[in-house]
Amino acid sequence: MPLASDRPRRLQLPEFVHRDAGADVLVVTNMWPEEQRPVYGIFVKRQVEALRAQGVRCDVLYLRGYVTPAAYPLAALRFLAASVSWRGRYRVVHGHAGETGLAARFFIGPPVLTTFHGDDILGDRTADGSIPVASRVRSAFVRGYANLFSATITQSQEMHERLPDRIRRRSTVLPCGIDIEHFRPIARDEARRHLGWGESDRVALFAATHPDIPRKRRWLAEAACAYASERLGPVRLHVSGTTPPDEMPLLMNAADCLLHTASLEGSPNVIREALVCNLPIVATPSGDIPDLLEGVEPSYLCRAEPAALGAALVACLGRAERTAESERASRSRRWRSQRAWSSSTTSSTRPRL
Repeated sequence: MPLASDRPRRLQLPEFVHRDAGADVLVVTNMWPEEQRPVYGIFVKRQVEALRAQGVRCDVLYLRGYVTPAAYPLAALRFLAASVSWRGRYRVVHGHAGETGLAARFFIGPPVLTTFHGDDILGDRTADGSIPVASRVRSAFVRGYANLFSATITQSQEMHERLPDRIRRRSTVLPCGIDIEHFRPIARDEARRHLGWGESDRVALFAATHPDIPRKRRWLAEAACAYASERLGPVRLHVSGTTPPDEMPLLMNAADCLLHTASLEGSPNVIREALVCNLPIVATPSGDIPDLLEGVEPSYLCRAEPAALGAALVACLGRAERTAESERASRSRRWRSQRAWSSSTTSSTRPRL
């Protein structure tokens, strides 16, 4: 959820942010990196790049729904009109997020595939884990109209099981891919030299596009670091909300652990990215995090309490060792590079075209 300070001063209609000559696929998204928000929707941009690397030509239409909810009905009207002017232009339309997909569904003609990303299906949780009534209504609405799409993708089994039975039959659990060439192990000392960090600093990384929204529970991460600091000495929480995407592998290799305290997730890319950088993780359970951390050492899945997370930080920082997930990722089918993700997505939609 974008912060109020991120919002442009006036409503902006959907615009093409990428065009390929003779594009086969139209990607419609309400998440895309911009100069003032370089990490917002970076995973969508990387997916498009992966598709293009596979030879799939894409146009990308950016719908700035964070400006005002009115952007969605305006986009729906544009798609309805485009049903005539764009007839025969695209083989498939791929929408990202529930409201975006519904707007794209007004484009009559090609099949429309939608990827749900988390709170659109599960509801948006507050800091205490509760789901407000308005969010419950929204997620119920999204689940209800999911049958309008030719196919759907969810990020986790939890999301998949929340869909109605008739929709699950044509829905696929397919977490977003990560770039295992970009995210890879680097010597910790080398990464710290690049960042100007001290060799003996104890650093827990808190990585989120918008770290201060309630469901990320930054306060809980800060309390856990305070608990650990009382027992180990200073433990710094490094918040990466504005870090340029290309610098994230440096941060993950320089930090001592990733501290993840969100109350709701679909399938967080940051967990996979940290693991392929061999970064230990201390996390509360949400989305598919318990599955991702199964068998990973050192890693800690904790109750959403400062003492539990703080004790895990003490244990993790005391061990001063990395995981070995980068090696496992290179030979495990559960890890998908962006290229593998794009191949799977393309093949999964082909029978329905």
